[in-house]
Amino acid sequence: MTSRGKETSVTGTGLRNLSLSIKPPWVRRGQEAQLHCQYEMEGAPLYSVKWYRGTLEFYRYSPFENPPAKIFPFTGIKVDGSLSL
Repeated sequence: MTSRGKETSVTGTGLRNLSLSIKPPWVRRGQEAQLHCQYEMEGAPLYSVKWYRGTLEFYRYSPFENPPAKIFPFTGIKVDGSLSL
């Protein structure tokens, strides 16, 4: 699923009001983009949030792991860990 800079909503069991936004929708190497994921869990615990480019994961947030945020090396993508929760 891609959002192309627009918000996308998906509904599932335990997950409500999921919205993804990527701004700007297209960037050149070296430029910045902001990725946002908002959700409501309807009382269920969050297992993880993962971000991928293609089939390769570059960021994961798992609140029950230590550390909860993991950044995976990916050529052309730099994640600012201080802004990523």
